[in-house]
Amino acid sequence: MLQRSRTFLFTASPAVAAGCALAAVMLAAHGASAQRWGPRPVAVKTAPVQSKAIPQEVSFIGTIEPNVATTVASVVAGRVSAADFREGDAVTAGKTVLLQVDRGRREIALRERAAAVARAKKQWEKVREGSRSEEVAQRLAAAKEQEALLERARRDFERAKRLYGDQLVSLAALQKAESDYLAAREKYGSARAALKLTRSGARAEDIAMAEAEHEEARARMDAVSYEIEKSTLLAPISGFIVRKHVDVGDWVNAGEPVADLVDLDPVYAAGPVGERKIALLRRGQPATVALDAFPGKTFSGEVAYIVPQADTRSRSFPVKIRLSNAQGRLKAGMLARVAVIVSSGKPSVLVPKDAVVRRGPDEMVFVVSDGQAKAVKVSTGRGYRTLLEIADGDLEPGQQVVTLGNEVLRDGAMVQLGNGPGPGGRPGGGRPGGRQGPWAGRPGGTPGSGGRPGGRPGARPGGPGAQRDGNR
Repeated sequence: MLQRSRTFLFTASPAVAAGCALAAVMLAAHGASAQRWGPRPVAVKTAPVQSKAIPQEVSFIGTIEPNVATTVASVVAGRVSAADFREGDAVTAGKTVLLQVDRGRREIALRERAAAVARAKKQWEKVREGSRSEEVAQRLAAAKEQEALLERARRDFERAKRLYGDQLVSLAALQKAESDYLAAREKYGSARAALKLTRSGARAEDIAMAEAEHEEARARMDAVSYEIEKSTLLAPISGFIVRKHVDVGDWVNAGEPVADLVDLDPVYAAGPVGERKIALLRRGQPATVALDAFPGKTFSGEVAYIVPQADTRSRSFPVKIRLSNAQGRLKAGMLARVAVIVSSGKPSVLVPKDAVVRRGPDEMVFVVSDGQAKAVKVSTGRGYRTLLEIADGDLEPGQQVVTLGNEVLRDGAMVQLGNGPGPGGRPGGGRPGGRQGPWAGRPGGTPGSGGRPGGRPGARPGGPGAQRDGNR
């Protein structure tokens, strides 16, 4: 058995030798290729170092509020005959009809009130203009008649006194003649007073009373007219309907809600600001507002209102930022991130946030120069939008720092710039789906394939794949 084992080991040695020879050939080819082409560069994207002043800002989270939010109520009671609006509809102040209440009974009452006004007006005019000429003539004739009767009674009384003095008539006859005279005198006085009153017209008090009765009748008619007018309810503001409370056939009472309306131009980003920062704010200061509904977009506004009463629980003051909303893109209730610029600040060195790499306790950026990445340790400060302030570090404005691909970089690594996305959507171009490598675009290589010169994509120089491609 020992002899057979030795024979087997002796016969297998040629195969082992052949494998070792093949491995040595492949390693030699790989070494020659590496010596020819050098280490493979890393594809990266870069951005310039900036020098910019970071403005001092007061930031807070708020909510978009409408310019006006109102609940429209019915002015009159009655059955709803029309309510042709829906939630979300746009309305125009003074033009859009929200509600129509049946007005049949009110129209009948209006005709009745109009007749009462006409009657009161005629009575007022009669009193104001005084008596007619016929009435004056009648009063004058009555006064003359009483005057004649008075003169006759006076003569009778004078004759009775003479006869009584001559003892030709009794005392009773004298007394009767006297009483007739006195009665005639009173009647004549009354006739003259009536004539005077007829000629002078009504008293001022009577004229004023007649005028007041006419005005009262007009007021009753105007009240009915007002109810008829308000039977048609128009939108009081321009905006949008957010809730509908009634429909056709419903009975509404005066003051009952009909619809909720909002005016969204302008809108306000309202939120709380702490007491430590409220002193920095002034009306009219510029502000920027970012909303989750519009990623990457900001809206410009200004401080419109600073409420001088703090919430005693949070010690914060309500602040409102006015935003123009002519296109109606901003909706009430949206979450708003507000930044109010309170001062311009001093120039600082800034880099994109993606340029800073943290490795352990250190922060660093890679500066690209002559195709080589150099690691520079930095200390970051404040953030400003998509940038970070470099509080400490050897950086100069205009230098190019790596923003994509820096996770795998080492100090001194060779890099290939690919700041413009190619057809494949990756730095440096390349066909879709093809592997990006430093061999793309070199003589004899396939652009975007990641392969090496003289061979098919992925084949090693001098390897089997390259030989097969060369034979085709």
